[in-house]
Amino acid sequence: MNNRSVFSRYLFSLLLVFLLFSCEKEPTEPPPPNTEVGSWTIYSPYDWSHDGYPYSSQYWVVYSDGASTFLKQKAGLFADQKFIQIMEMFDFTNEEDFRLPRQNEKMNLYINQTHDQNIAAAYWGTIFLTIRTSDFDTSHFAYLFEHEITHEFEFLIEGTVNLGTDVWFREGIAIYGGGGRNYIRNVNDLNSWISSNSHFPNGGNPITIHLWEDFPEGSDIPGYYTVFDVVMKYILDTNGLGRALDDVLALFYDMRNGMVFSTSFQNNFGISLSEFEAQIFDRLTSYLSQHPPVISAKIDSYGIH
Repeated sequence: MNNRSVFSRYLFSLLLVFLLFSCEKEPTEPPPPNTEVGSWTIYSPYDWSHDGYPYSSQYWVVYSDGASTFLKQKAGLFADQKFIQIMEMFDFTNEEDFRLPRQNEKMNLYINQTHDQNIAAAYWGTIFLTIRTSDFDTSHFAYLFEHEITHEFEFLIEGTVNLGTDVWFREGIAIYGGGGRNYIRNVNDLNSWISSNSHFPNGGNPITIHLWEDFPEGSDIPGYYTVFDVVMKYILDTNGLGRALDDVLALFYDMRNGMVFSTSFQNNFGISLSEFEAQIFDRLTSYLSQHPPVISAKIDSYGIH
């Protein structure tokens, strides 16, 4: 065999090794999704798999079952912006005091694209949001991000799987953090709610919704959210109960320290929970007849709608 043939075979062997090595470095298919149950979140009822390529922003690790890298990045940066906004709303700067689940380095955000559930929910350390499009208009999702991130802020202060606040209160402050729903704007709107719910136990009184099980069977749950909205505005309006977000934050810390919600509410808001419950419709009627509800200038300045 001549030298040229040996050299040609040597070059062919080198080329073959290079091609095999290149194929290993540049796979034609992505790795399979992460399907291990509980592999990325344990404090929620959802153990959905993801595509194996989470995106990490300042405060969030963004997972998804189908979102592109661009969409995950856009959602993560938007969630960063909204989380900073909620911290500013509470004048909160002590990030070292947040209590994440011990397995979390950051909060998780899961973008649901293919599961049947249309979900917007917060759990300790994790938020789920359904975004079906290949991209998303952030203005259309602003309220959902703000609402769920306000819940997440409370989770991080309380540092527990189950929040200690009553449902009406935690949903009210999350709606407030989202800028309000603004469906009950006057006495006529309130009276319409009362009339429509008079046949239910407690007549649609929002303060009776301490637990999820307290929503009357067959009642208008989204409608309750409109009343939670105006109750929180009343609490935090200088023309209403005249309390401040500092009082809300103090209540969250009371929950962290194991205080009963009704005790903390009385301590921080200057009225017993039972008295507030009994008087709520009279108080709202007086408030709405004299002062249209407003959102604080601080929240308004963020351009939330």
